[in-house]
Amino acid sequence: MRISFIGLGHLNSAILSGLLAGGFDRTKVTASTYSEASAQQRGAEFGLEVTANQSNPAANAEAVAGADIVVLGVKPPEMVATVHSLADALGPDTTVVSVAAGTTLATLTAALPEGQPVIRTMPNVALTVGKGVVGMARGATVTDAQVAKVDEIFAGSGTVFHVPEDQLNLVTAMAGSGPGYVFRFANALAHAGTELGLEESTAQQLARLTIVGAGTMLEAPEAEATALENSIATAGGVTQAALDSLEAAGFTQMMADALKANIARSEQLGA
Repeated sequence: MRISFIGLGHLNSAILSGLLAGGFDRTKVTASTYSEASAQQRGAEFGLEVTANQSNPAANAEAVAGADIVVLGVKPPEMVATVHSLADALGPDTTVVSVAAGTTLATLTAALPEGQPVIRTMPNVALTVGKGVVGMARGATVTDAQVAKVDEIFAGSGTVFHVPEDQLNLVTAMAGSGPGYVFRFANALAHAGTELGLEESTAQQLARLTIVGAGTMLEAPEAEATALENSIATAGGVTQAALDSLEAAGFTQMMADALKANIARSEQLGA
């Protein structure tokens, strides 16, 4: 299996890192980036020859020639132009995998040769630590065997969830952007601790380690968030008092509103 990565930003680099860490033959990987500086940096990092569009306008087409799978990791506004730049170099059975919010299967299909297998994915940044979540929706011409090969690409860095495309923006809102919500919560918790008298470094460490520990508890095979919450939030206790305060401020509704805002933005990007 030959794999081509178009763009080596955070997500594509994380996918490639997991792939190589799992023992994939790096001689079967090709890649391109926009800038010459990025091509040199990523080439040295991964031990690959990475070409740059900045110095070679045919870099994308050359990178995908002979590939079984092409992973597109460019920004949504650049996706259609990027697809056009490499479409003629694709084999009829080459599976094109999008790693971008908002860009629909219909948009990708329209920019590619008729019948080209297309898969749309939305990973999150936790791929960089091997604990990513990936939402995946398949196009009409994709076979089960092609889906299985794409699953293998993500196996070294995350867990794949297969969903209909009309649910992918919701998966993006929950999991794709989810780490950002957790990081914001960590900062808010640390800030509150500092405001109430802790040294900033102590508050930051307390917030960080508390979230890491809670996440580890949630990793247990039979873990369930509500049960874990109930195990520490006894009636009349301090944890319950804090949770009641959060709910009185509309915490659950705020999360729902955040997801709706995220989905609306994904729809704008895909328009």
